[in-house]
Amino acid sequence: MHVIHHFHEAHQLYRQGRIPLRLLQDQAAVLIGFKHQGVADPLAITQEDIGWLLRQPEASMDYSDHLGGYVHVCESEDDLKQIQGCDFEFADAHDGRWPNVTEMPLGWDSCAYLAEAKGDPEWAMFLLCWNDAGGPVYYVPKYLWQLARVEEHMALTNQVWA
Repeated sequence: MHVIHHFHEAHQLYRQGRIPLRLLQDQAAVLIGFKHQGVADPLAITQEDIGWLLRQPEASMDYSDHLGGYVHVCESEDDLKQIQGCDFEFADAHDGRWPNVTEMPLGWDSCAYLAEAKGDPEWAMFLLCWNDAGGPVYYVPKYLWQLARVEEHMALTNQVWA
């Protein structure tokens, strides 16, 4: 699993070919929103926008301090076990351990596919706000969606927020 602490690190991983542009765009959209009213469509983020952002103080901001958690890019089934949700009955029955995405469907603050410019989504995103700043973000690639029970989590999340 890649754990990303700030945008400069995300950009370095992108340049090394270890994360796709789509994940960089998603993070850039959040950070650009700090200075501007927000970005309606992360797919509209260009290389020029990324270059501008890399020169801003937000690019060095620690994600945990400003977004409530780090960005995690899952690569394996084991990584999915680190994506923990909140279910008090489960925690009571398991000595205070929170369930992970492989164990049961859960409601999230955000659980969604990341749209692509062309074709079907290749990534899903999980966010549970554990503190006032937010919480960690987890990106899950398409090849892990079934193990992560993505459709079940999205259905329950949509039901909770409907």
